[in-house]
Formats: sequence, structure tokens, C-alpha cells
Amino acid sequence: MRFLIIDDNAADRELIIRRLHKEFQDAEFIQVGRPPELEVALEKDHFDFILTDYQLNWTDGLQIFQRVHALFPDIPVIMFTGTGNEEVAVEALRAGVSNYVLKKHPDRLPFAIQESLEKLRLRKQYDEAIQQLQHSEERYREIFERGLTGVFAVAPTGELQTCNPAFARIFGFESVDEALQANLCSLYLDEDTYVTFVRRLQTEKHLEYVEMEMQRNDGTPVYIVANVLGTFVDGRLKGFTGYLFDNTEQHSLTGQLQQAQKLESVGLLVSGIAHDFNNMLGGILGYSGRGLARISTSHPLYHNLAHIHEIATRAAKMTQQLLAFSRRQVLEPSDVDLNKVTKNLIEFLGKILADHVDIVFVPDPELKMVHVDYAQIEQVLMNLCINAHDAMAEGGCLTISTRNIGYEESLRISHGEIQPDNYILLSVQDTGVGMDEQTRSRIFEPFFTTKEVGKGTGLGLSMVHGIIGQHNGYITVESEIGKGTTFNIYLPSVEQNRTVPLSSSYPFDESEQVQDGYNPQAAPGGDETILVVEDDPDLRYLMEEALGDYGYTVMSARDGMEGLELFERYRDSIALVISDLVTPKMKGKELYDRIHAVSSETHFLFVSGYHANQISQNFVLDRGFVFLQKPFDLDDLAAKVREILSQ
Repeated sequence: MRFLIIDDNAADRELIIRRLHKEFQDAEFIQVGRPPELEVALEKDHFDFILTDYQLNWTDGLQIFQRVHALFPDIPVIMFTGTGNEEVAVEALRAGVSNYVLKKHPDRLPFAIQESLEKLRLRKQYDEAIQQLQHSEERYREIFERGLTGVFAVAPTGELQTCNPAFARIFGFESVDEALQANLCSLYLDEDTYVTFVRRLQTEKHLEYVEMEMQRNDGTPVYIVANVLGTFVDGRLKGFTGYLFDNTEQHSLTGQLQQAQKLESVGLLVSGIAHDFNNMLGGILGYSGRGLARISTSHPLYHNLAHIHEIATRAAKMTQQLLAFSRRQVLEPSDVDLNKVTKNLIEFLGKILADHVDIVFVPDPELKMVHVDYAQIEQVLMNLCINAHDAMAEGGCLTISTRNIGYEESLRISHGEIQPDNYILLSVQDTGVGMDEQTRSRIFEPFFTTKEVGKGTGLGLSMVHGIIGQHNGYITVESEIGKGTTFNIYLPSVEQNRTVPLSSSYPFDESEQVQDGYNPQAAPGGDETILVVEDDPDLRYLMEEALGDYGYTVMSARDGMEGLELFERYRDSIALVISDLVTPKMKGKELYDRIHAVSSETHFLFVSGYHANQISQNFVLDRGFVFLQKPFDLDDLAAKVREILSQ
């Protein structure tokens, strides 16, 4: 410790030092006997304790105290003097001096110093406790006033006694004062639900992580999670406090996840039966097509066969829709200008939609390209436009618009659903009847439809949802009863601006009827030798017969191993191998690798009824192979064969 001793009597200073040295052996003492020495000491030194005489030849102890206390308010000061006046002692203590000791009692000086040090320690503890209390109050006020958790206290009858701004915000009140005017019971769906909750709290005393559906001040639903603690007197509930947070968004995401899982289950089921079903449809289409090609339109069975062929074609379209919904159809993407797609489609739509629907197109002249399967995106737009037309039975306006969405804007509109990126926004808006929330939540479900029985399959929008998802895009819907519907499609944009040919094909119209008979488009034939590897006997026979009719020499195999043996035997004459990608004993990719190792010039055409994951889309399309999705028309097969062999 460092002591500053202020006394104009050198002997008294020495007496003080000798007495204190016995108690504080390691102490350091600085002596001041004149004003200049005091100024130097106060300016340069640091002290733990100050002792001053009351009566000095140039001033008094109170003035000394005031001077040092102004400079060092936390350093204790003891007045050590020969004056025994009690009034002086009282005045000194009131001024803030730590203690007062007479010089005739020097033995009391160490005790006075220890007492002063203890007082100083206690004062510091008190100050720290007050400071901690203030900080605690500030933290509590910060949490209470600005926290995201709603805090409230309520009487058993529901009268709110206190609540914080978060509580008011969660339940849609403008302020805490407005919230306190409400009864908690009114925020439950009904009074019985509130009564049941209070009875449960009476029994269990406290409730943790209670999930409840309540309602905001305006009646809109809100899902909360709460911890509630009851206050009891003589076993009776006198009130309760609670802490709750808004779980509405999480509840919505959970519902979306469950919906996605349900859709994924349906998708897996669809894809699981796609191969066998497509093979069967291929057989029906093939046999009916071959039969139609061999009889005239006047034959009694012609129209029966034509209707069989038509129905099978519809079934094939439905299979493709199901695969599109489940995101498992094979895509052939290219860089596409959505403005051109839309303009081309509007020219077609204007001919088939009713006159009372006005079509308005608002394109972005600087629109970027998207990397998509042209036919699939065209089908998406067609389905949305037809749905919009059906929603405007009394007439209205169909508005299609496109525009670029930059990264920053995608951040603002994402709401956690859309990954930030550069997008093209394609909007389809109608002025029709609109939808309620329950209908909006189900529109992308397969087989869900609001149309009359026989007017729709319920696959249109689920197919749209699947196609957009497979293109790494997003689709949202905005709709209200009587205010129309808007579908917003977000597709990732690309910087390339390559020109691509417009498709001239449009989705199958179920309203079409067989009127002019079956008119297959004949393809040019050839005389090359073709190896067909197909495990389905009906399809294998049909492919052999059809290609044979076109002049080709056809040999066939039931599986990949048998196909490889035939190729090794007749490799010099086989110009083309047509193989299913998934065959017994040896898959199509392995068959290709084995054949390509010995004959790199042999052409390949792959076919399959499986979904994209099973047929290894990247292997087929990224390597430049030609692919036909089952079921296919046999004349289309012949045309594709001629196209390959003519290269």
C-alpha cells in the first residue's frame, strides 16, 4: 500500500509512519509538509490511502480533503489531528472523510484504516451489485420490450394483466395498450378450447412446448408454441404467465413438406409402373396401327381399331403427364426464348379459345434465354392458358407476361422458398372466378380437380408443377375468390442467346375425335441390317415386323447377352442396334460399351419406358445418343431409324 501523509509537523509524520509500519510492513509512505510538496505528490503519485492533519499552517484538513477527493474520489481519507473538537469530527465525517483519529490515541490509527478499507470494500460490492441490478433490469427490459418471444400474464378469466410488444405483434394488435383491452379467450378458436386449456393447466400446474392454433385480432389463424406457468393459492389457479412464439411459418413449411412427401410417394408409384405400362401401350398402339395400315376405311372394323388406337394414345399422354408430375420424364433441353414460345403459342391459342377471352402478351424486350425442354415448357404454358380459359366462362382477360428477375430481386421475393439466382419470370394471369385457400393448397395434387366429372383428369397442374421442378424452377400461385388467379413461374436464366427452332407440336387435345381415319405418315425405308434388343415379346415382334415392312433385315434378341452374341456373330453386316436401356442379363449401357469396343462405327438407338433416373439421362443425352421414349409410333420408329442411318 502507498500512504500519503500530510502534516506540517515532521515529528508527527514520523510518529504516524512508525506506528503504521508495524501493521503494514510492506507499505510505502510519501510525506508532505509544505504546499509545493503536496502539489508535486498529487500530480505525480498514486495512493491507496491518505492521512491528513486537521490544522495545518497554510490550510485545514477539510480543504485538503475536498482537494484530494475531487482528484481521487475512491481513495479513503482519515483525518489525524490533535484537536478534540467533536464538531470538527462531525463536519469532517459529513463531508465524506472515512474516519477521524486523535493524535493522542495513535494505536487507534491502524484500526481506523482497516475499518475504512472494509467500508471501501463493502461500498464497492454495493456499487457493483447496484450496477449488476441495473444491467439486469436493462437486459430484462430489452428482452421484454424488444424480444421476439411474446410474454404475458393473465387472470383465469382471460383478462390480460400485462404483455410485451411481441405478444401484441403476434396477435395483430397495433400496440400493447390495445392488446391489454382484449380478453385472451377471444384469441382462441372458441371458448370451449380456452376452458379446456385452463382446466389442463389447473391439473398439470405448468405446460411446456404446447402447440396451439389460435387466431389474430382480425380472425386470421396463427399457430403458436407456448410455455405456461400457473400461479396457485390454496391449490386454486389465480392466474398464469406465459411465453410464446409465432410458429405459423414453420407450420406452413411442415404442411408443404408433408405435401411434397405425399407427391413424392405418388411419383415413385407412377414411375414404378411406367415401364410395364408403356410396354403394354406400345403393344396396343403397334398392333392397332398395323391393323389399320392393312385395311381400308370402309372395312367394318376400321373405326373400332381407330378408336382403340386413339384411346391408347390418350393413355400414353396420361402416362407422360404422370411422369412429368413426378419429375421423371426424359428432357431434351436447349436454350429457348420464352417470348418466342409464348408468341407462337398465342397464335395457336387464339384459334381455339373462345372469342370472349382477350389475350394480352406483355413481353420483356431484353428477356434472357432459359435452358429448357421446348415441348415441355410449351405444354406448361398451354395447360395454364386452358385452365385460365375454363375459369373465365363468362369472359375475361388472359394476360401473359415475361421479365428478367435479378439476383437482388430474387432475394426480396424468395421468402425462403426460392433460391436466390437470376431468373426469368413467366406470369399467366386471368380475371376468372379465383380460388379459396383450401383449393389453392391442393391444386398441384395429382387427380385433384374442381371440374365436373369427365371434364378433366386432374393431372394438368400436377404435371406443370413436376415439369417446372425438373427444370430447377419454381411455381407460385396467387388467387382470391372473385379476383382471378396468377401463376408465376421462375426459371433460371442463361446468358447465351442462341437461336433455336420453334416447335410445331402441341399437346394432345382430348376433345379430338377420329373423323378422317388413321393416317400414318410413311417414312422412307432401307435395306440395312438392324439388331433389336427388347425383352417384351410383343414389342419385339412389332418392331421386327414394322421395320421388315420398310425393307430392313431385322434380327432380334430377348436380352443384352443374347444381343451381344448376335452382334459378335454378324458384326460386319449390322448397321444399327436398337436396344432398350434396361434389359435382362446386360443393361443397354454395358451392351453399348461392349459393342463400341469392337465396332466404334455401329449406330445405336436407345428406347425405354422407365423414368429418367433409371435410364441414366446423362448417359443418353449428354453423350449425344438418339433416344425414343416408350410408347412410340412404329412409323416414328422407322423415321428415326432412317434419320440415323442417313448420317
